[in-house]
Amino acid sequence: MPVSDINTLRNSKLVKRIVQTQVDSTGDAYVLKARAELVNGWSLHFWEHGTSKIRRYSFHVLLGRRMVVRWDNAPHHPEVQSFPHHRHAGRTIEASKDMTVELVLAELQAMIGKD
Repeated sequence: MPVSDINTLRNSKLVKRIVQTQVDSTGDAYVLKARAELVNGWSLHFWEHGTSKIRRYSFHVLLGRRMVVRWDNAPHHPEVQSFPHHRHAGRTIEASKDMTVELVLAELQAMIGKD
């Protein structure tokens, strides 16, 4: 749910500030876009599109213009065991679970090492 994702960002110790949010919904369909600065200088950009039948997402973590890591479920890597869910780390494509804002923040916390 888009509003709970924004609240999750607001309450995270990793988020320095929320730079932008955009929520649009009609019927059972919604689009959420958000951008946040993290405490270590990285930025988190994400979008999520959903209906009662499908949910598409992409979570990009950047340092300046350089991608640090990205999770998404675009169906373009059928070779990955967790298809369509996958993680981009540099030029490597890895298996990933169905990601949410909470899961992404937990992964980032482990990467950054902040409590």
